[in-house]
Amino acid sequence: MMKKFMLFSTLLVAFICSLLLIMNLSILLLSVTSNSKKADFVAVGDNLIHPVVYNNAKTAAQSYDFKPMYAPIKSYIKDKDVAFVNQESPMGGDDIPYSGFKRFNTPSSVAKDLVDTGFNLINGSNNHSLDQGTHGVEQRIQTWKKYKKEALFTGTFNSKESRDKIHVFKSKGIKISLLSYTFGTNGLKTDKPYQINYFNKTQMKKDIHKVKKQSDLVMVSAHWGNEGKHKPNKMQTRYAQFLANQNVDVVLGTHPHVIQPVKWVQGKNKHKTLVAYSLGNFLNGQETGTESNHLGGSIQFDIKRQLGQTYIDNVKWRSIVNHYETQNQRLGSLKKNFELYMLDDYTNDLAKKHGVKYQEDSHMSKAHLNEITKNVIDDEFLDKASY
Repeated sequence: MMKKFMLFSTLLVAFICSLLLIMNLSILLLSVTSNSKKADFVAVGDNLIHPVVYNNAKTAAQSYDFKPMYAPIKSYIKDKDVAFVNQESPMGGDDIPYSGFKRFNTPSSVAKDLVDTGFNLINGSNNHSLDQGTHGVEQRIQTWKKYKKEALFTGTFNSKESRDKIHVFKSKGIKISLLSYTFGTNGLKTDKPYQINYFNKTQMKKDIHKVKKQSDLVMVSAHWGNEGKHKPNKMQTRYAQFLANQNVDVVLGTHPHVIQPVKWVQGKNKHKTLVAYSLGNFLNGQETGTESNHLGGSIQFDIKRQLGQTYIDNVKWRSIVNHYETQNQRLGSLKKNFELYMLDDYTNDLAKKHGVKYQEDSHMSKAHLNEITKNVIDDEFLDKASY
C-alpha cells in the first residue's frame, strides 16, 4: 500500500512539474510574441526629374503634379511601413529657374507627391547634391522640413550639429538609422564640409559606431558604381565588405542608373549584410542609355525585432518600369505620359508604346525586361511577382 502511495505521489509531482513547465513555456512564448516587432520595408532607386518629366507634370505656371506618374505603384509603396527613395535631382529652390543635366533644379512639389505616394525615408546624398550650391542645400532642407512629421530627409545638412546628429526613423517600435555617402559631387566643392558626406572609411567607421548605440537597425545609402553597368566595380565590392565588417545591416546602392545584383556579404564577425548594389532608376527622363535605364528595381523585406535582436527576413526583389511615350525619336523633347509600373503588372501593349522603342538598338519588350531581371538578380531574391 505504501509503495502504491509513493508511486502515486511521484506521478503527481511529475504531473504538477510538467504542468508548471508547460505554463512557464506558454507565458514565455506569450511574452516573446507580445514583445515581437515587425516593420515592412521597401527601397527604390534614383528619382531623377529631367525637364521632360517636370514639363509633362506641369499643370499651370509654376504648378506641377507628379502624383499621376507615381499612381500605378502607389499601393505597393503605401503598403509598407518604411519606404526609401533616393531623391537624385535636388530641389534647389522654386525662386530660381528649374533645370536638368548637368546642374539639376527640380520643382519642390515633388516632395509632397513622394510623401503622398508613401515614401518616408528620403536620401539627399548623391553626385548632384551640390548642383545649386549652398542656396540649393538650404532650400532642399527647408522643403523637407514641411514634411518632418511624415518623413525623414537626410544626406545633406545645413550645420555641423545636424550632420553629427543621429538621424533615426521609428516605425512599429523599431529604430532605424540611415547614413548616406557619395563618391563625389561632379567636381563641385563646398566651403562647408558638413553639407555632405563622401566615402571615407575613418569617418564612416566613426558614424556607424555612434549610431549603433541608439539604433536597432543601421542602413547605409551608398551612391557609387559605374553608370550603365550591371556589375558592381571593385570600389563597390571593397566598400560593401568594409560595411559588412562594421556590422551594417543593409546597404542601398544608387547611381549606376541600371539595376545591379543583391548579395549577402559576410563580415568579420559572421554578421551578414544585405547589399543591393544598385536599385537602378526610378522616375526619370534620361536621354541616353537603353531600356535598361528604364528598368528600375525595388528591394523589400521584413524588419523583425525579437528578444533584443533585430534581423531581416523575407527579402524579395521587384522590378519597376519607367514608362513614357513619344511620337518619334527626333521629337525626344515631346516625351509624355510618364508613369511607373511594377514589371509584374506591365503589359506587352504598354511595352509597344514605350518611347525607347524608337531607338535603333532598342529591344524593349516585357520579355526582355524579364530577362534582364533574371540575369542580374539571384534566384533566391526572385518570385512570381518579381517580374
